[in-house]
Amino acid sequence: QDFDIGSNTVQNYTISPNSHFHVVTHNRGDGRKYPELMLDKALDREEQAELTLTLTALDGGDPPGSGTTIVRIEVVDINDNVPEFLQSLYEVQVPENSPPNSLVVAVSAQDLDAGTYGYIRYTLFQGNQVTQPFVIDETTGEIRLSKTLDFETIPYYNVEIAGTDGGGLSGKCTVAIEVVDVNDNAPELTMSTLTSSTPENSPETVVAVFSVSDPDSGDNGRMVCSIQNDLPFLLKPTFKNFYTLVTERPLDRESQAEYNITITVTDLGTPRLKTQHNITVTVSDVNDNAPAFSQTTYTLRVRENNSPALHIGSVSATDSDA
Repeated sequence: QDFDIGSNTVQNYTISPNSHFHVVTHNRGDGRKYPELMLDKALDREEQAELTLTLTALDGGDPPGSGTTIVRIEVVDINDNVPEFLQSLYEVQVPENSPPNSLVVAVSAQDLDAGTYGYIRYTLFQGNQVTQPFVIDETTGEIRLSKTLDFETIPYYNVEIAGTDGGGLSGKCTVAIEVVDVNDNAPELTMSTLTSSTPENSPETVVAVFSVSDPDSGDNGRMVCSIQNDLPFLLKPTFKNFYTLVTERPLDRESQAEYNITITVTDLGTPRLKTQHNITVTVSDVNDNAPAFSQTTYTLRVRENNSPALHIGSVSATDSDA
């Protein structure tokens, strides 16, 4: 308002310098002038949510008079920002013996929009692996175990996570989960060939052929085999994880007719796990001993004129063969 008349009343409007708006002065039908605020460049609420401008009215007097008012412009949000994860790929390692509900990793996304447009809900894509043992908290982004892991069954998982805002826009990230092996499997021994009886006096003879296995990885799956030290037998590795048990020297049934052998398979993990397998080997006889009399010379005495079938005495011989 300007109570002067003619050229001394309001003639023009100006706005404080800014990059988004300019003001246009229009004439009313009765000769009065009014301003119209025009938008020159699109606004971005995430860059500047509020603008404060000074509108100035100038009259035509000499010197000209002016009046000012403050124009406050609030930029209203639209859903023009997609949620973005802090990392496109999260890589984590999880021991296979982690209990259910253990925290795997917490993913996080941000959305520059306001209100519901900036609220993010997290979801986990199962894909073809419908049995993936993970659940996600849709509010916090924490991924936890829903059941126990088994390195020997599935050593790696790739999980896709979506973050969706209140306007339906989504961003995605990938979580690569490596299952870390723990030494939870004892070695296994599989007997291929076993000869329960071995002839004495024979040269090196194969008594048993067997294989060993351990599904763990690294040192947890590396194995060593051994038998008792005081036996005339040797363990010989043949090819990968296969062994033969052979006689170290000719055996003597008359010295020892039976051997109880314990094969021990131990892995190199922490703690070390072992498996023992017991076998019994009998030494079969060969005729390698001549009969021996209890004396080299026997002297028997008998009276003359004896009757038939008179017992004169006895001789004795033994043979240590069977």
